[in-house]
Amino acid sequence: MIHDRIEHLSRYALPGGNDILAFLRENPALSLPLMEREIKGRELFVRPAQYTSRLPEEGRFETHRLYMDVQYVLSGAERMQSAPPDTLTPATDEDPVNDVRFFGGGSAITDVIVRSGEFVVYFPGEAHRPMCQRGLGPETVRKLVFKVKWNAGARS
Repeated sequence: MIHDRIEHLSRYALPGGNDILAFLRENPALSLPLMEREIKGRELFVRPAQYTSRLPEEGRFETHRLYMDVQYVLSGAERMQSAPPDTLTPATDEDPVNDVRFFGGGSAITDVIVRSGEFVVYFPGEAHRPMCQRGLGPETVRKLVFKVKWNAGARS
């Protein structure tokens, strides 16, 4: 997991990182319609989202096998949780079509507060539970979730 400000994304030499930054320079992020948009086909796409943050126990942990998540908060703030998958209770089998497996709660949970202008990267296999309240009650969050097809040797 990586947590940083969006202007520092290029420090990490992530696959798709340069393409994400170019997309952000060319598109008004806050006014993107709330629909999935391909940037480089299924190799890199974005899912704009807007929602009200919730109590952690109202959500589930998830992992992905094929895609890395770059979750960039545009407005509001949320708590994102992570945990080693082997400390969580499996809730579903892997869904290969949607590249997701869900888990219930467990132990060894780590919280990170992600504010406007910040991003978090979750690599394949890293369990995460986004969309959680940060202790101030529910708030509206707008973010972009970039899905980057994982190939550890690829760089953009």
